[in-house]
Amino acid sequence: MKKKLVSILLSAAMVTAVLGGCGSKPEAASVGEPAAAEENAPKEDAAPVEETTAEENAETETAEETTADPASITGEFTYWTYTDSANNLVNEFNKVYPNVTVNLQVFGGDEYKTKILTALQSGTDVPDVFDLEEGYMYEFLDSDMISDLSYINIEELTKDFYDFQVAQMKDTTGTFKCLNFQSSPVALWYLKDACEEWLGTSDPAEISAMLSDWDAIIAKGEEVYEASGGTVQLWPNLDEMPKVVAFSYAPLISPDGKMAISEDWTNLIDSMRTMYDSKADAELGSWGSEWAAAWNDGKLLFRVMPSWDFFTDWETNKGNVGVAAPFKSSYEGATGICVYNDSEKKDVAGEFLKFVASDEFQKINLESYNQIPASKKVCDEMSEGFSAEDFGGQNILATYSEICDNIVDVTPNKYTRPAITAFQKAAANGVKAGDGNDSIIEEFKSVIKDKYPEVVIE
Repeated sequence: MKKKLVSILLSAAMVTAVLGGCGSKPEAASVGEPAAAEENAPKEDAAPVEETTAEENAETETAEETTADPASITGEFTYWTYTDSANNLVNEFNKVYPNVTVNLQVFGGDEYKTKILTALQSGTDVPDVFDLEEGYMYEFLDSDMISDLSYINIEELTKDFYDFQVAQMKDTTGTFKCLNFQSSPVALWYLKDACEEWLGTSDPAEISAMLSDWDAIIAKGEEVYEASGGTVQLWPNLDEMPKVVAFSYAPLISPDGKMAISEDWTNLIDSMRTMYDSKADAELGSWGSEWAAAWNDGKLLFRVMPSWDFFTDWETNKGNVGVAAPFKSSYEGATGICVYNDSEKKDVAGEFLKFVASDEFQKINLESYNQIPASKKVCDEMSEGFSAEDFGGQNILATYSEICDNIVDVTPNKYTRPAITAFQKAAANGVKAGDGNDSIIEEFKSVIKDKYPEVVIE
């Protein structure tokens, strides 16, 4: 089979990767030998044997596959990723499928995209299963080297997933090419004692109501700064502002490659300028050591983070952490699991994806690892009365479900996240330099034109 990659993958340019309960048993297909046929035909005086249709045979086979014992399935496959959290997936999978060996290899984010791209281009040493990060996965999904996941009945497996999750799993033809197994809703992370002291509440609903738009956030930040004598600030930096609203605005570039900058985006630049000129803005670089230390010490009230987190000092702040829904709903940092189309291990690799998509793992991933299910059904079933010990007993699932339910149905494509990132950078840098909106937008257009020459810019 001729292997092709989308044209952008053949270029020399490489983009640094950004990041990174009990339920029913998952479906499991038997990979053993078929049962032997009956040797003896029915006797003449026996009851007549009813003929079965192809549809009835298919239903019988499906039932047999569903009830197969996962422990009876054997095999191995290689799995490449850029995130240590993949160990959680493999460990839980092996508890149910103890006789499948997963050769997991974790590579640093800076080298991962280059490594998987090189393997696919050369067609040698390609892993059977591999992860792709949201920031670049749409550059890969059109490749015929990535398997169409209809072979594992992916539509049925994901029928209860959030619409925005399902949209992320498809290539430009609408074919399922990856599995996104958890949601990454963006929330406002805070320390309860710090918010009690400076905002008068640690209740997530009250905090959300208090921070109802950019004007309210900036005004409250000014109050906190003055009350604390300049020792405490509310908002981390300008870069976090687009993260809150990006998926509530019309896409900067449409799927057919046309740029359109709505008034929402230009108004955002104005709000970023007001924030920069205020005392609310701490101007601490996201994911930096000073940013993390200020938040863990209660000197920075909020971080804008998806549901996965690597920056909380849990030893100090376990039980003191809260999350509140921002005034707009968004997500960040999806991971898509793909299967190599020419792999000889597609059957057993498919078992892995089916397990990860199952209600069983979705619940485990929430209860054991505080990761939000991709399945709306699981979220709805578990949200009532859910309690997270690390978050002081807060029902974080109720908060995250609210965010997921309100994410606007923006169908992502290869332009979506890179365009948001480019706009974010142009706006933040331009505001700090004192540039006007027209200059900032021209810089954004220039960056997009260099990266995507085919985009139509009016």
